[in-house]
Amino acid sequence: MRYGAVATNPPEWFALQMGMVPLPILDTLLGPIQGRALIAAERLGLFEALSAGPATAEALAKTRGLDRECTTLVLRLIRAMGYVDLADGRFALSKLGEAHFGRAARESYRAFVEYGLPQWEMVSRIEEVVKTGAGIDFHEHHDAGEWDAYQRAMVENARGFGWFVAKHMPVPAGATSCIDIAGAHGLIGAMLCRKHPGLRSTVLDRAEALPRARQIAESLGHADVVTFREGDLRRDELGSGLDVALLCNILHHFTPAENVEILRRTKKALKPGGSVGIFDIETPADDAAPDAAGDAFALYFRITSTSSCFRGDDYVGWLREAGFSQTRVVRSVKMPSRMLVIGTT
Repeated sequence: MRYGAVATNPPEWFALQMGMVPLPILDTLLGPIQGRALIAAERLGLFEALSAGPATAEALAKTRGLDRECTTLVLRLIRAMGYVDLADGRFALSKLGEAHFGRAARESYRAFVEYGLPQWEMVSRIEEVVKTGAGIDFHEHHDAGEWDAYQRAMVENARGFGWFVAKHMPVPAGATSCIDIAGAHGLIGAMLCRKHPGLRSTVLDRAEALPRARQIAESLGHADVVTFREGDLRRDELGSGLDVALLCNILHHFTPAENVEILRRTKKALKPGGSVGIFDIETPADDAAPDAAGDAFALYFRITSTSSCFRGDDYVGWLREAGFSQTRVVRSVKMPSRMLVIGTT
């Protein structure tokens, strides 16, 4: 995947083919200003206002207490991105905008976009991380408001891959117990429980995450199958005699040695025949073809954690070292750069 300049008319196509487009200028400015405009549109309530129906830029600015000219500029840019349309002087959510920002969005990312600002602040420290190799563990720096924004954003993210985990995760017949390690809102465990009646999930997570996580579980209607317990996956007991363990988007925060130890402790908590599933970003191999999605996510998580993204073979090796068998990696063309790594006891 390549995120970048796309010609929208013959002269632009010709200029790109002839190498006449100043791509460094576009890459430096266009991508970032597009992303920042999208965040601003959500945080300033423009998407919420447009969810009520088409409106002129002047009306939107007046309703939201904004400058008309600057509001128009933001709207024009998110129109260029495909999220809004313009007809008869009025802006309206496009099909793409309705899908992700409308009140009845089939796949909402409003919370994720709102959380973009704290993510930008973390990414702005890229030079510091590249110089020192020391990433930023954002879990240690978020205030209560940022924790709330983060958890709401992660719910939207989880909806996008939870179906994949639920579909491919092996669950022993008659299973009743699942531990969702660092599972926050508990949505992934809940989706697995819905697919396997009789299964119940317990989220083990940090104290800071639990109050909002419980509220989210109630609001999403899965408090009947998910419970929450405070704990540190590196030190606290995970339990015993469990059927299933989930580790979704968490092990990239730890070193290889720490991951092996976490997986050993996970195996100890599972009964014979139990299964573990690791869902995470997969970093491309050093000699792999360029991939803007995989390479960008790998760099992002390197900046925002104290470890790194890994490859499927890494996780398979650690699972085997921890004593798991029947290990395998499941990938999907629907989710580039993501993987589910499975093992059984």
